[in-house]
Amino acid sequence: MANIDKYKNNLLALKAWQEGYEEGLQQCEVGGRTTWLAVTLVLSVFLLLALSGCSDRYRYPCQDPSNQTKQECTPPECEADGTCAKYLLKDSNET
Repeated sequence: MANIDKYKNNLLALKAWQEGYEEGLQQCEVGGRTTWLAVTLVLSVFLLLALSGCSDRYRYPCQDPSNQTKQECTPPECEADGTCAKYLLKDSNET
């Protein structure tokens, strides 16, 4: 009965135990080290994907302070598509 309780959550191990295959049942068991490695792998992949989107790029070229003197960021060039700095950057005096 103890073996049934031991293998009741692992269908492969339970089937092997019921069919009389005593050898190799330890391979079917998931230990603490395997669980720890799986959790570490999942967290590592999640952090890699989450942090890969972090960068110092601007959505529009005219948001970059170094580009504000370029022709494409000065009126009337930027008026047509609304990418002038006055449209993209919020004024700190406005509430």
